[in-house]
Order: sequence, then C-alpha cells, then structure tokens
Amino acid sequence: MPGNPLRRWYRHWSDQWLRRRAPRCRRAVLDQRRIFILPTRNGLYFLLMALAIFLGGINYGNSLILGTAFLLISLFMVSILHTFANLSGLVLEAGRAESAFAGEEAAFSLRLRAGSGRGHEAVRLSWGRALPQFVDLIDRPEAGVTLLLPVTRRGYYRPRRLKLETWFPLGLLRAWSWIDLDMAAYVYPAPIACAYPQRLDAGGPEGELLAGEGSDDFDGLRRYRPGDSPRQIAWRHYARSGELHSKQFVARRSAAHWLEWEMFAGLPVEQRLGRLCYWVRQLSERNQRYGLRLPGLELAPEQGREQERRCLEALALYGLADQP
Repeated sequence: MPGNPLRRWYRHWSDQWLRRRAPRCRRAVLDQRRIFILPTRNGLYFLLMALAIFLGGINYGNSLILGTAFLLISLFMVSILHTFANLSGLVLEAGRAESAFAGEEAAFSLRLRAGSGRGHEAVRLSWGRALPQFVDLIDRPEAGVTLLLPVTRRGYYRPRRLKLETWFPLGLLRAWSWIDLDMAAYVYPAPIACAYPQRLDAGGPEGELLAGEGSDDFDGLRRYRPGDSPRQIAWRHYARSGELHSKQFVARRSAAHWLEWEMFAGLPVEQRLGRLCYWVRQLSERNQRYGLRLPGLELAPEQGREQERRCLEALALYGLADQP
C-alpha cells in the first residue's frame, strides 16, 4: 500500500523523538515533559457550541447569552487543568516480568503511586494487545497492576511503550503519556508432546541404568563361587542339572539424561526446540538430573527449577540475534 512507507517513517520518527524526550527507565514520574493533552471529539463539539453561542450573543447583543458562552469557555479551561493534574505527579514503577511459552501470555507487574498526596482517578493503562485496565488512586496511595501480553514468537520479548491516559473529569480533553519501561521476558518454545527417543548411551525417561551387582532385580544365573551365600544358590537348578549356580541380582541407579539436538534429527528447527522443551519440563517435574546439548552450547546435568530455567532460556534464544 502507498501509505505504508509514510506510516513506517512516522513511526520511526515518533519513536526516536519519544526516546529522546522519555528514555527507557524502571521508574517514571509523569511531568509536563511526559504528558500530552488535546481535546477529544466531544471537546471540539463543546468548543464549537460555545463559539456558536458567543456569536449569537454578539449578533443579538444579549449579555445573558454572552455570559453563558464565557461560562462554557471557563469550564473548558478549568477542565484542561484538572485533566492534566489527574496524570501529573503519578509515579510508575516496573515490577516483575514472568516468562511464558509461545502462544500464551506473559505477565508484567507494575506499581502506581500517587505523587504529592494528590488523587488520580480513572487512569487507563494499555500495553500492546493486553486488555486495558483502569486504576483509581483516590483513597489509597498506591496500587499494583498486572497486564497480560499475548506472545507468539520465542525469544527475548521486550514490549513497546506503555500508554497511560485519562479523560477525567468531563471527557472534554484527553491527557496521555507514553512510558518505555525497562521490562522484558523470555518466551520459550511451545512444548510439543512426544515419546522419549531411546538412545544406546542413555536410559529411558525414568532415568535408570543397570549398575552391576546389587539386590534389586533378578538378572540371571552364574556359576557358583566359594563364599556365595546359600540363599543365593539356585537349588531348583541344582536339582535338575546337578550343577551349582548362584542367582545374580542387579541394582539400578539414577542416570543423568542428555537432551541433545540430534535426538530429533531431520525435523525443522522449531519442532526440535518444541520437543526438547517438552522433555525439559517433564524431567524437571520428575526431579531428575539432565543436561542440554545444542550446537555451540552445553549445559551440564543438574536438577531443580534453576536448571529448568537455564535450559528453557537457552532454547528460547537458540539461533536468534536479538539476545539480552
């Protein structure tokens, strides 16, 4: 479309201008540099009506009509001050950003504080495709807000600017501010359920390997050796063959799993990542030790939530240039 290049240029120019005027931060105080205000559509109609009344008062020389026009203009001017003051002094602080899987919603927590003991009413927060929320700071000094932003692509997600706006008290003007909060979240690959790929150098998903001799499971017979316990002797076998054999048992021990890139050879990149992500979650839920091998990256076997976080972040950033 012909308008697309112009729209892109305007968006780039406005982003650069806002970045100079209100740079990225973790805490922002709304002041005259950050707040913009313009009449709404109803405000423009209100001004046109006041102008029409004023012209009618001049035309008929009616002081009562002129007084009504002046009253309406005064009301509009006072509304400018109140609408601006409803945002002025408001303090916005970045909170915690919770990671999510592709196709879900990442949670971003914010905290709003009233500045200089002033109340703030009907403040609307909107952030990307998140559902807007209204916040009132009338009888409380601060409030927490959590916005859920849909995420569709894996990687390191940094949302665009947060918009705060208000039409209080009469809806004749709209005051707004764009805040670039220093917040980001990891977007992990969408898990793809699959069977655990059996390999010669690893056990099954239960994480068990034979550990030589033990007392857990029967593994067969071996020739009797002096010193073997009579309880280990296979007496039934001796009765049939006349030869002494001892029962052999094996123990099992936990094995460290390696989740490797080549486990799902032949599949596209995103499908490989989704399957590895699924088994990272499964092994973590089972509290088993596992490591991760990707091209150019190896994470040693560990267990616990920290290992899960490290592996999921590595899968989220694999092959991407926009890393933190």
